[in-house]
Amino acid sequence: MKILAIGEIIFDIFDNEAAIGGAPLNFCAHCVACGERAALISGVGNDEYGKAALECLESFGVESRFVCRNELETGKCIVSVKNGNPSYNVLRPAAYDSVQTDISAIKTYAADVFAFGTLIQREEKSRNAVKEILCNCSFGNVFCDINLRKDCYDAESCRLCLENATILKLSNEEEPLLARFGFYESAANEEKLLENIAKSFGNIRLILYTKGEKGSVVYDAVNGKYEYFSAVRTTVVSTVGAGDSYSAAFLSEYLRSGDIRKAGEAGAELSAFVVSKKEAIPL
Repeated sequence: MKILAIGEIIFDIFDNEAAIGGAPLNFCAHCVACGERAALISGVGNDEYGKAALECLESFGVESRFVCRNELETGKCIVSVKNGNPSYNVLRPAAYDSVQTDISAIKTYAADVFAFGTLIQREEKSRNAVKEILCNCSFGNVFCDINLRKDCYDAESCRLCLENATILKLSNEEEPLLARFGFYESAANEEKLLENIAKSFGNIRLILYTKGEKGSVVYDAVNGKYEYFSAVRTTVVSTVGAGDSYSAAFLSEYLRSGDIRKAGEAGAELSAFVVSKKEAIPL
């Protein structure tokens, strides 16, 4: 299986220490670790962080042919972790706000899955790049992790995800923020809520609804079925990158076997490993 993601390359700054990150990069790196091929469309600066980012992509086995270098600085995010829970200050502007697309090369890559979220859409140029790919290329699945970051999303970026995703990932912390846009009828009942989201956007086949230490639920909108998963017990050091690893392990298993149960268990196991470490990609 081949994955193509578009999104941010960011260095997470923890107590003046820098670690490579960004949800799509983390996702791609974990996909490769799960045995898939993955390429990332993004941008880095002509700075030392940009050079380091390209070296990291190579070490992770993530293809960088679609990563451009430009005059903006490589992305950075100040991460504060309290009681294992991160908060983010995503600096702007950044090189990934000005990505370049080569539609012919993207078509030639022939990815099975195209993945994107909201952060890459915070500036018009990169948002238009996402739209251009969606309009001109076809994929077996479109995976969207809503992944809401303060001051880095709006109704349009969320709608683009919801209108195009065949597989949607959403956390219980993000859902109330998404609900404010009124795209679907909210509901206190978890099952009804997921049904309402899927009914409002007929392209959605699966919803991965993560709940941290309370586990996750996957709604199969095609068959109207639910699978519930408990979180794997572990000592939580940091939840940075946990959702990205869950997504990668789930998709890798699900698109290989079609078994939601096995896929959810794979996601729970890998995310438990990640939260027991400080790094988002502890490979």
